[in-house]
Amino acid sequence: MASLLADVIGAEVNGIVEAGTGTGKTFAYLLPAMASGKKIIISTGTKNLQDQLFYKDIPLVNKEFRLTTAILKGRMNYLCPHRLAKNLAVSAGRTDRATLSELVRVNDWSRQTKTGDLTELLDDGEGSSVAPLVTSTADNCLGAGCDCFDECPVYRARAKAHEADLVVVNHHLLFADLALKETQLLPEAGLIIIDEAHQVPDVARLFFGERLSTRQFIELVRDIQKEQLFLGNDDPKLFEQASLLQQEIGSLVNVFNQPDVELNQLLVQPEVKMRIEDVDLALASLINHLAHRSERSVGLHHCYGRAIRLADLFTLLTESTDREDEYVHWIDRQDNGRSAFTLLLAPLNVSGNLRPLFNQPGRNWLFISATLTIAGSFEHVRASLGLDDVADERIGYPVSEVVEARFESPFNFAKQVRGFVPPGLPAPGNDLHTRKLIAAVLPIIRSIRGRCFFLFTSYRALHLATHLLQEEHDIVYLTQGMMPKKLLLEKFRSLSGCVLLATMSFWEGVDVRGSDLRCLMIDKLPFDSPSNPLVQAQLRFIESMGGNGFTEYSLPETAISLKQGFGRLIRQESDRGLFILGDARIRTRSYGKMLLESLPSFTWLRHQSEVIRYLAEIEGAEIEGSEVT
Repeated sequence: MASLLADVIGAEVNGIVEAGTGTGKTFAYLLPAMASGKKIIISTGTKNLQDQLFYKDIPLVNKEFRLTTAILKGRMNYLCPHRLAKNLAVSAGRTDRATLSELVRVNDWSRQTKTGDLTELLDDGEGSSVAPLVTSTADNCLGAGCDCFDECPVYRARAKAHEADLVVVNHHLLFADLALKETQLLPEAGLIIIDEAHQVPDVARLFFGERLSTRQFIELVRDIQKEQLFLGNDDPKLFEQASLLQQEIGSLVNVFNQPDVELNQLLVQPEVKMRIEDVDLALASLINHLAHRSERSVGLHHCYGRAIRLADLFTLLTESTDREDEYVHWIDRQDNGRSAFTLLLAPLNVSGNLRPLFNQPGRNWLFISATLTIAGSFEHVRASLGLDDVADERIGYPVSEVVEARFESPFNFAKQVRGFVPPGLPAPGNDLHTRKLIAAVLPIIRSIRGRCFFLFTSYRALHLATHLLQEEHDIVYLTQGMMPKKLLLEKFRSLSGCVLLATMSFWEGVDVRGSDLRCLMIDKLPFDSPSNPLVQAQLRFIESMGGNGFTEYSLPETAISLKQGFGRLIRQESDRGLFILGDARIRTRSYGKMLLESLPSFTWLRHQSEVIRYLAEIEGAEIEGSEVT
């Protein structure tokens, strides 16, 4: 793989490579990349993978090359000194004790940190009530006009990234840069490596569209009010106008709270139209008031610009689109619609946006993942990325061509894995299925004393399974949401005989090697929810073009997700384990053959007695191996 990628980089063409679990794909692309002499950007799927790459893998390879390296995350990961100082100044007596205590803790940490990366202090900033008070967004950042610009961790990190030979980013940051040109790193890069490349179409779609959330409005209101307090609270009219906008947004949330009604149906309802007009009027009044006061401070001037941008976005996203063949327009309701919503407009097909980016002369793009092919073919992922041209594996390709290659996992899955579909289960996707599945696997869980991952395709099934396991007092379990993801995995590793229950966020980037994981269970085939507006629009678009939405979109996406979930089980040559799929459709439906062909080849057991014997066999082999050692 390293040899092939060295040739691809030297020929200045693009490459798309599937490298199975255990191939050492990270080292296979790092070696030729570092030897190329080009400025390199490596983009990974998550911040956790970023940290692993930057702090563990790159230093090992870089002993040979001694490149300067940098890691760059999205601005929400970094402390904003200006917002910290401002919120501390206006919080005394105006906020709850817990939030004030957290602000003080962040302030104490800010005097010691060298990076300003809040993950040193908070759990990725996720779910933290204080994180929005001490970080910036593209909307509220004051940029070079900020008094704290010279000490800003965001801009310091970006400056370091511009100077480095190799920069590690994540997909969200990369595509924010592609779409919004926020960091301006791309023009300097000669080689861009996309690890976990199967995620790219979904991430890119977010950045080549538009989105507007209630959070943006509420943060604008709060920033205006805090700016007023900071200026002496001498403009009650401005305070009143901001509060009116917040009130009108709350009323709009209430009329949008119709969970089974699509956005295009909502937008024609008389009451919804009236509430949208009320928000328009409140925004216009606030903008007019800010226009005469924006010069009082940099903060108010910036709020004025933000309000104008929000008004433009609000107009765009509350009008029915007449381009349903190109865009999908939908509403995402949070907390069952009671407290928040996000309006979104996204292109159905991002390949047209990506194609010109991925075919620029003088720059290589390498797309790498363990899960890119469907039954051995790259056709689906190539089409979704706009990588249309394919070349065979030789040197001297035209710039527009793409080299594709597969490197099989070195693991012997036929020896290391057995599969099992519990017989007699009802059709999946309902509570009865979850109940019957749990009942069927309890003897298996007990036979190996836990040591299982149980992955679910919905939160409903996860919560029901957790409730059912509460009744089994001899089974130790952990459930996603009990604690931060990193701590949950550490707890799982430290507890002997434990079951970990989780949803899709644990299907990728989770690595538990050795005897900590003996069984992987997936409740059902991971088809996208048919109620997902984006999925519905994709299917309609494909079928309007004369295609088959199920075979061209739903099935390939399911195959990739299933491969990703399965990949949690075997992480090294000495691992052995059982894969349980609670969905008989993989055997009974015609499409099951294609899904089976997308998984490694291994034996499927038919009866629970065979499963118990197999688990006893690998348990005995482990004990025997331990005694020999």
